[in-house]
Amino acid sequence: MKTKFLVCGIGNPMLKDDRAGIEVAERIEMSDLAVDTEIIYGVGFEVTDKVMGYDDVIVIDAAKLGKPPGTITEVSVDDIFTDHELASSHAVTLGSTLKIGYELFPEDMPSNLKIILIEAEDYFEFTRECSTSVNLAIAEVVELIHNHYSAMLHQVHSSHISI
Repeated sequence: MKTKFLVCGIGNPMLKDDRAGIEVAERIEMSDLAVDTEIIYGVGFEVTDKVMGYDDVIVIDAAKLGKPPGTITEVSVDDIFTDHELASSHAVTLGSTLKIGYELFPEDMPSNLKIILIEAEDYFEFTRECSTSVNLAIAEVVELIHNHYSAMLHQVHSSHISI
């Protein structure tokens, strides 16, 4: 069976820092990394539909958690419900959607799913340009994802070599 990897960026392409997840997915798609990418404009059940059937998924979204703009926070689905800071943010909607997916379709959901949140500076300005701090975080997240999947792809490729 082939191992499948997905990078899923969430956001609004017309709102300044809310587009951070989309920007990460677009940059990964333009790279030479052999993973699938998806862009989603909301945190409804479409997210569950997109991640089903994958072994390893990284979801990226902008957040407003009260941290300095550009702060990168990596969480699991369960973290969203146990961390007070996350539970009071819009990340809870994403967590709820994914949690329902794991309850209803456990065999189809990824065995490894992480959520990367990038602290937004400005959610509301209509522009296709992120703030400087968020752009720096986007570049860092792209590098983190590239390193994560490069190592995994090397491991998968090495395990398929016969002697």
